[in-house]
Amino acid sequence: MKRGYDKNYWALTFEGIFFVAAVSIMASGGAVALFVDRMTDSIALVGLAVTIHPLFFLIGQLVIAPFVSAIKDIPNAMFKIMTLRLLPLLMAIPLFFGAHPYFSVIVFFVLFAIFWFSDGLNTVPWGELSARAIKTEIRGQMMGMQVAGGSIMSLLLGLVLTWLLATPLLNDNYRFGLIFVLAGVVLIPALAFIKMVKDPKPIKNSEKPDVKKYYARFLPLIKNSLPLRHAIIARIPSYIGFSALTFAVVFGSHVLDLTESQISWLVYAQIIGGVLGGIILGEISRLFGNKPIIILSNTGTLITLIMCILLTAIPSLGYFWLVAICILASIWASNWLGYFNYFIDIAPKADRPAFQVIGNCIGIPFAFMGFAIGAIIDAWGYVAAFSIASFAALIAILLSLRLLSWRKIRELWKVY
Repeated sequence: MKRGYDKNYWALTFEGIFFVAAVSIMASGGAVALFVDRMTDSIALVGLAVTIHPLFFLIGQLVIAPFVSAIKDIPNAMFKIMTLRLLPLLMAIPLFFGAHPYFSVIVFFVLFAIFWFSDGLNTVPWGELSARAIKTEIRGQMMGMQVAGGSIMSLLLGLVLTWLLATPLLNDNYRFGLIFVLAGVVLIPALAFIKMVKDPKPIKNSEKPDVKKYYARFLPLIKNSLPLRHAIIARIPSYIGFSALTFAVVFGSHVLDLTESQISWLVYAQIIGGVLGGIILGEISRLFGNKPIIILSNTGTLITLIMCILLTAIPSLGYFWLVAICILASIWASNWLGYFNYFIDIAPKADRPAFQVIGNCIGIPFAFMGFAIGAIIDAWGYVAAFSIASFAALIAILLSLRLLSWRKIRELWKVY
């Protein structure tokens, strides 16, 4: 208890575990990409799914950010928003009724956008609640526990998912309908766990927020904080590399002549990568801070993209090379651990929500990279797309070297 492992720590950990487990199904790079690809046979539309995910997630953050300081009961407000996480159950309805594939995809895109918008609404309050309720030294570790625990649960779900994707007993409508139902059911326990969290420093006398004034502060904050400017500049090119990695499973299914069973195991490989990513990056955050996570994730992204290019040029590298690509791509998907905590770490206490929003929402123009990369693949192939993303990852590595070390961040806290 003295070290911070209290009821809030465990409630937030398990809330995140169930969410991460469900996201292993609902993230745009695995089963969702296969669903859109099967229904439409369009990589550009797969790219649209990749774009919807971060774009609406970021819009949700922009909408909620000015009001976080006025929320008296953050856990209760989050519980209400989290009910929208059950939308995957509705995604299955047109599929079970045998609707036209394009109609099912349109319904999916609408609900998928609302799903990630609601997650964006939750993220800034969740970050503020975590900063209040969890000790700084173990906050990154807790998030790593969420990713690792959720991914371990995903390994069990992955067996069901792998069977659903490979079995000849189901057509694609029932196959993907059941996958969405599975995601919705897993999200239900997260609602119970968030109700167990207590805000240790609730706001008693909140003032009505001035939205215009709130966002007017952003430019002065950026101007007056050199660490914030360096973090923003370092993150911008990383969006391109990370977006390209979400095409790993679809890439593999197109480049190699794979069976349904082999394709389904690629999704399982991504789940394994999620387990490793949560454990490895979470422990790095606890021991060394968040700058090493950012550098390692960008370096790993560059290596993984080069592996993709090599497989395109030398298909004889084979299936296990592709499995390794999928595992690595999923490990680096946990890069958010580094960025999320780094922006909190460098922020003055009063500006934590603003720093979170600035750190995440600079990516709004780059949220369309998923669709752009899909269009590049349709027009010029995977090598062109992965080469562009590799160059961006290299730039991100170089820019990340300027970020503050864990020691310098601790010195910054004394100033704040």
